[in-house]
Amino acid sequence: MADKYLETAKLHFTRVVDQTVKAVRENQPVAIAVGSGVGLLGAYGLYKVASRPKLQTKTVAEYEKPAENFYDVAIVGAGPSGSTLGYYMAREGRKVLVLEKKRFPRDKYCGDAVTSIAQKHLMTMGVLQEIVSEKKGFYAQNGGFVSPCGNSFIGNSAKELNLGTGGTAIAIKRIVLDEKIAKACKNAGANLVEDTTVENATFLEKTGIWKVECTTTDAQKFTYYARVLVCADGAPSKLARDLGYVKTEPQGVCSRAYIKNNKLFKWDGVVYYPPKLLPGYCAIIREAGDELNFACYIIPGGKAQNDDLSDLHHDIIANYPYVSRVLGPNPDIERMKAASLRLGGIDKSYDQHLLIIGDAAGFIDPLTGEGIQYAMDSGKIASDVLVEGLKSGNVSEKFLKKYQDKWVREWGREFYWSMKMSLLLGRFPIMLDAAARLIGKRGSRFLAEWAEVMTGNASKTWFLRLDVWPFLVLEMIAQFSNNLFGKKGPVSLEKTP
Repeated sequence: MADKYLETAKLHFTRVVDQTVKAVRENQPVAIAVGSGVGLLGAYGLYKVASRPKLQTKTVAEYEKPAENFYDVAIVGAGPSGSTLGYYMAREGRKVLVLEKKRFPRDKYCGDAVTSIAQKHLMTMGVLQEIVSEKKGFYAQNGGFVSPCGNSFIGNSAKELNLGTGGTAIAIKRIVLDEKIAKACKNAGANLVEDTTVENATFLEKTGIWKVECTTTDAQKFTYYARVLVCADGAPSKLARDLGYVKTEPQGVCSRAYIKNNKLFKWDGVVYYPPKLLPGYCAIIREAGDELNFACYIIPGGKAQNDDLSDLHHDIIANYPYVSRVLGPNPDIERMKAASLRLGGIDKSYDQHLLIIGDAAGFIDPLTGEGIQYAMDSGKIASDVLVEGLKSGNVSEKFLKKYQDKWVREWGREFYWSMKMSLLLGRFPIMLDAAARLIGKRGSRFLAEWAEVMTGNASKTWFLRLDVWPFLVLEMIAQFSNNLFGKKGPVSLEKTP
C-alpha cells in the first residue's frame, strides 16, 4: 500500500512541476502561478511522507515472547495476598501466573489468628469450610488481655456476639492456611509455579510488557512475560526493593513457638503486655489439636529493639509471671522461630503495569501486628482494579493509582492512627491498665467491642466515643491514684491468667 502511495506522489509531483514551469514561461496570471506553487508544495509534502522510511514497530514476538509463557499478570509470591489476587483474577477468566520460591506445604511464622474479615475471603474460596471440616482450625470463644501492671479480664466475646460455635478469630497454622489458599488459586485456573526464584524483572516499555527471568531449585532457567507484575513476596520485599519501590528495612519482628501437652492454660486466647515489650505484646493462642501458639511482637516506639527478640521471648516464658504461670516450669515448646514485619503501608504501591500487595507493601497494623486480613483484602482490591484495567486496555501508572486510593480509604488512615496509638501506649502504659479496668467493669460485651477494634474489624475512632474515652480517662486517674498511694494490686474480674 505504501508503494502505491509513493508512485502516486511521484506522478503528482512531476505533473505539478511541469504545469508550474509552463505557467511561468507563458506569462500566465499570477494566481495560476501561485496555485501551481501551492500544488507544488503539497505534492512535495506528499512525496516526502510517502517516501519516509517505514516505522519499525516491533511485535511482542520480536521480544522473544513465547505465546505459552505470556500472562495477563505475573504474581511473585504465593502467600495470602498473592494467592488471593490470583484466585480472584483467575475466576474472572484472566491468565494468571503465580511464582512461589518454596514448595507447599511451607511454613510462615506468626500468631496464626485469622480475623472475621479474612474469613470471608476464605469462605468465598471454599477454604474455611474445608479447614473446619478437617478440624485444622480452632475458633476462639473466650479470651482477654493482661495489662502492663497486671490488670486483666477474661470474657466470652463469641457468646456476646451470638457467634454460636464460631468466633471473632480462628487459629489456623500458616503451614495449613497458605497451602489451602494457594491450591484454591490454582483450582480457579491460575498457573502456580513452585520452587522458583525470580532473578530479574524488566519492563519493556515499547510493548508494555514485563519480562520475568526465573531459576528453579534444580537450576533450570525460565522466562515469563506479563502485562502486569505484582510484588507479593512478603515483608523483606526483595523484588520490590530490587526494583527500587521499597527502600527501607522492615520495622518490626515477631516470634513464634508451638507448645504441646499444656494443661494449665484454660482459655482460647490471651494478649499480654509485658512492660519490656511495649508497645509490642505477646500472646498465647489455642490451636487445633489442643496445641498452643506463643508469639511475641516487637513494634517500634519502645525500648525493645528487633535484636532483643530472642532474649525477650525466652525471658518472658521463664520469668514473666502471668505467662510462666500458665506455661509451667518446663513447657514442651518448640525452638523459637522469627519473621520480620513491615508496618503501616508504603508511600507508593503502584507504577506502570505494576502493583505491590500484602506484607511487601507494609500492610500490617502498627498497633496489633495483624496482617493476614489486610493481605487478603489487598489481593481482592488489586484484582478489582486489574480486571477493570485489562478489560479497558489501560494498566498505566495513572490508572493503577486507583488501587492505592482504595486501600488508603479502606485501612490506610487506620494505620496512621494505629501508629499514633502505638507510640502513646509505649510512653503511657497506664492507658492499657485503665482499659483493662474499664473492660472489667463493662464486661464481655465491651471486651468484644475492644476485640473488634484491635483486630481491625471496627475503626479505632471507637476510642473517641462518648461512652468510651471519658471513662478511660477516669480509670486512668483511678489507676494513677492506686499507683501513687499503693492502695491496690492488679485488678481482675476473673481469675488472672
